[in-house]
Amino acid sequence: MKILLILASGDSDPLKNLDPFMPLIFPILASVAPEHNYTFIDLLKDNESALNYNKNYDLVGISYRISAKDKAYEIADRYRKNNIPVVLGGPQASTLPFEAIEHADAVVVGEGEKLWQIILNDLKNNNLKNFYVNSPVEFNSKSYSYYQIYDFPALKNIIEPKRDIIKKKYSFDVIYSSRGCPVDCSFCTVTKLFGKNIRLRDVDSVVEEIKTLRRKFYLVDDTIFGRPSCYDHYLELYQKMQKIKKKRFWTGQANLDAAADPKGRQVIDEAAKSGFSFASIGIETIDPENQASTGVDKKLGVSKQNMIDELKDNIFYIQKQGISISGWFTIGLENDTIKSCLKTIDFCIETNIFPVFSPIQVFEGTRLYEQLNNEGKLIDRKTNVTNIKHKHLSNQDLLYIMEIALKKGYSTKIIIKRTFYHWKLFIKLKRGHVDLVYRTMYAFIAQLRIKRIQAKELKRFKSRLKSN
Repeated sequence: MKILLILASGDSDPLKNLDPFMPLIFPILASVAPEHNYTFIDLLKDNESALNYNKNYDLVGISYRISAKDKAYEIADRYRKNNIPVVLGGPQASTLPFEAIEHADAVVVGEGEKLWQIILNDLKNNNLKNFYVNSPVEFNSKSYSYYQIYDFPALKNIIEPKRDIIKKKYSFDVIYSSRGCPVDCSFCTVTKLFGKNIRLRDVDSVVEEIKTLRRKFYLVDDTIFGRPSCYDHYLELYQKMQKIKKKRFWTGQANLDAAADPKGRQVIDEAAKSGFSFASIGIETIDPENQASTGVDKKLGVSKQNMIDELKDNIFYIQKQGISISGWFTIGLENDTIKSCLKTIDFCIETNIFPVFSPIQVFEGTRLYEQLNNEGKLIDRKTNVTNIKHKHLSNQDLLYIMEIALKKGYSTKIIIKRTFYHWKLFIKLKRGHVDLVYRTMYAFIAQLRIKRIQAKELKRFKSRLKSN
């Protein structure tokens, strides 16, 4: 079959023309059923003119995040108008499947690789179901047709993703060694989609796949330091990665609580020696009450009594291993004020982490969304900076906080200061000239990239308010 795979992107997506990471889901699907003829279009990098609505495809598959929902629906509707069947998938389709089915012939709920061959077989036999579900929870189909697999995929005997379907160049290849997250934050859908239990790939399989990647890659695990139950997996992985002849320099999402655990610190040490250079860490808030109410306190490794000092200790431990950190913060949580948010910006500058400030957007399908919806606290996302009615912060207040975070957090002086701070830490490690250069480049270029993305976000929100 001729299959078109599309990663949708909205026109105002902050990652438009900036996303350096190769999308992984489509190469995974292509590896499951490699006998078909795949075309891939990434609308974060390609213009919409790359889509040919008149071409005779047998199937169009579209994956999308919430920022691209409307664009995904628009594209799907146009292909279906030409009698080309469309399958929608991705995190947003999984959390709002009954909305998605209004624009699709079939919707994938959950992980897709165990479902993909079944979908293609059903399409070939003119027996396509409305929903294809991979979840241990019984799916309420509301009289729609559906097919369900109740067990999450066991990550054994993994076929290497068919990356050759992607013709565009990305700065980073992408790979994974685990799925699932036990933290279960109230505002996040990861646990709902991938489960509370962490599923692990065979370490040797991951290492062999890394050998096929280029110099830079992104490990897409929910936390690359793992949790106490799987520290041994990551220790083995990073120790074996160090033995790969050509050293890679890589990045990923991490958690601070590993730095508060002796064995977690061993994982951090081995990760750094294997080439881990840059960590994106969702700190979310430095307010203890916000931490407790959202559940993020479980991933920070701090106590209420000495929270700020322990946060600083955890951050510094990671940095001194040669890893620079971007700290991701949510503004607009219940206890936030302008004063507390400005204090958070100062915290980022003091600790030399790269601040990323985002107004809270509560997504449908999360516990927090259900709670706030029941309490009547939700407002229209399309006409406001956030979709939560806040007791202290107005739209203009949120824009002011974002503007200060951008100006103070990414002034030329601060970028140079932070880069020099990291360079001094890196040079003490004495890991060689190449290691020093790569890590320093990571620290410098990451700041410029984040600054650009944050500036685009600020401009987008200002434009939204101006148009309304």
